[in-house]
Amino acid sequence: MFTYETIIDTVQTGKKQIVKTFVQDKKFQEELNKLIDAQAEFAKGQIKSSLAIAESLVAHASTQLKAFVPASK
Repeated sequence: MFTYETIIDTVQTGKKQIVKTFVQDKKFQEELNKLIDAQAEFAKGQIKSSLAIAESLVAHASTQLKAFVPASK
């Protein structure tokens, strides 16, 4: 099963392969790989935050809906 982390890691591995193939300077390769790793962590953090917000919204939606729309009698 694919998760968002697997997809992000796959894309970032592809980027690292491109850097390895086309960038000849080892020091520049290292710096680009650091950037790629930082991008991966940022993307994972953004998705985790979005999922946490969505889960919280779903968990509290029914109680909040009842507060705004009283039950019909």
